[in-house]
Amino acid sequence: MPQPPQMFRDHPEEKKLSKAKRISDLKNLGPVMESAFLAAGIKTPKQMIKMGWKSVMKKLCLHNPKNHHSILAYAVIGALKDEVWNRISDEDKRHAREFMKSLRENSLK
Repeated sequence: MPQPPQMFRDHPEEKKLSKAKRISDLKNLGPVMESAFLAAGIKTPKQMIKMGWKSVMKKLCLHNPKNHHSILAYAVIGALKDEVWNRISDEDKRHAREFMKSLRENSLK
């Protein structure tokens, strides 16, 4: 039986994410962001997945304070869910805004 077209296949996100070899293979994260991740010490998608989005954002912000924004957190959450950044849930967006606000406040102390 022939395989259905790629867009109609139903792959769990974990399987899609496990195929990524470079950070730029993930949704929302291109070569420029991959460079930022590498500079912060996050070298592989597997490492990023294991860390989770909050730890990734902490590390990115420690390395470069310019990374203190919610849109980047949306992109990271989306990458880990294999979703486009602006299509993550409102709840995920709220968590990202709250977390990034707490990171900014803690970095000012």
